[in-house]
Amino acid sequence: MNPDTSNNQTNPTKRPFAEIDKPATINCMVVAIDHSNLYYTVCSVCEKTLSDPSPNTHFPNSSLPFCKYCNFNNNGFFNPAPSGSKRLFRVLISIATDKKVVVVIMFDRAARVLFGCSADEFFDFAKTHPFAAAAAGRALEGEMLKVTLSQPKNGNARHLRVVSVLPLRTGFQPVIETLRELYRAKGE
Repeated sequence: MNPDTSNNQTNPTKRPFAEIDKPATINCMVVAIDHSNLYYTVCSVCEKTLSDPSPNTHFPNSSLPFCKYCNFNNNGFFNPAPSGSKRLFRVLISIATDKKVVVVIMFDRAARVLFGCSADEFFDFAKTHPFAAAAAGRALEGEMLKVTLSQPKNGNARHLRVVSVLPLRTGFQPVIETLRELYRAKGE
């Protein structure tokens, strides 16, 4: 029997991330983010996910997604005044610890700490600066963070969730501020 394997079974600090039962706080470094799909659309009333064939583009007013829960009254009749929608962050991020690189998912509350704005605000900024999402990824690369990870609540989910995030660099600046300075310096 390999002594390293037996130690992993008795020492919970040696367990792989995928087996973490309780939230675990670790120090890590951002390796990369998937900037191709940073947000998803939800109902602005009940925050249920709305179907969105192209989440990174604006919908024409006539084809706004509507919430099937909020747009039907208690009797099952359609409410002609559609509920609005908003975007929330959903960011896939690769982090490196002292042992390995792991892909985790960061939802709105945690992502706002790093981005410094709401997903709708970042989307509006990205409309006028088409490469803002890629620049955000580059701005975050190498950042040292203290993150708390937990198992996903959804049984179909594949990635650990970032429950909370704390930038460790003293002069950390949220992504939106970094990008505003960058584009201001370029004269845009």
